[in-house]
Amino acid sequence: MQLTSEVKKYRFDFLKSRYIWLGLSIVYLVVGVVAYIALGGFEYHINFTGGAEVRLSFEKQLDIAKLRAAVSGAGWKDAVIQETGSTQRDFALRIGGSPDAKLEQNVTTIVKDAIPENKVTITGVSQVGAEVRSETTWNATVAIILAMLVLLLYIAARYEFRFGLGAFASLIHDILAILTFLVLTREQFSLDVLAAILAVLGYSVHDSIVVFSRIRENLKALKNMSEYDIVNLSINQTLRRTLLTSFSTLLSALALFLLGGETLRGFSLIMIVGIIVGTYSSIYIASPVMLAVHTKKGGE
Repeated sequence: MQLTSEVKKYRFDFLKSRYIWLGLSIVYLVVGVVAYIALGGFEYHINFTGGAEVRLSFEKQLDIAKLRAAVSGAGWKDAVIQETGSTQRDFALRIGGSPDAKLEQNVTTIVKDAIPENKVTITGVSQVGAEVRSETTWNATVAIILAMLVLLLYIAARYEFRFGLGAFASLIHDILAILTFLVLTREQFSLDVLAAILAVLGYSVHDSIVVFSRIRENLKALKNMSEYDIVNLSINQTLRRTLLTSFSTLLSALALFLLGGETLRGFSLIMIVGIIVGTYSSIYIASPVMLAVHTKKGGE
């Protein structure tokens, strides 16, 4: 491998603008913190808040505003109603609080009285009590923490500790970026969203490993090149593979979002956001942090 020819091969100086991108990431995350405080936190699914979800199917198409008016008029001011599917006949009604044994009967009566001209059928009811809610919240927290620790230890053991720190910084960034997206868009934090976050963590680490593997190879082969140039070169060499992998995975997630209906909406939406964020962080967070740790340690 010729030093001069390899240096000429990298077209983009990603590290030159790393502080600009880092600054933009910080601004975005700060906006998320402000929004979190101003809006009162996340919009949680009943899996985390406790309550019930009632799935309704109407015989004819129905304006969702009419259903909302009927539910609100019954005293459920904080109930959330979402259309499921694209037929304007199927809806999900989410009600917080303690589960009610007569909930199905009450919903049926309220809807029939308010919209008598459109026959309604209850297709399913899901209830989550306080005990299940607490267990779900705890399991979600533990799952994310354990996933991050395992991924950090894996990279630190396979490469060097500084590579592990770079990957860890990337994972923290990805989680915070997704949480900020949830706050700003008021998307519900559900078990599906949690599953997508865990999948994104693995995807992000894979992207980082691809770059780290090339960096390690180049560190051994290009002894006379500075680490700054080696990291830049490695990112350029793996850029095509990174973008192609991201694009193909993004298409799959987009197909799920467009065709999967309400059931897969939360999962696929977070996957789309996570793929974009994970690709970005593997270039502008993981590698620059790894380089910064070495530079500080070496006193350069």
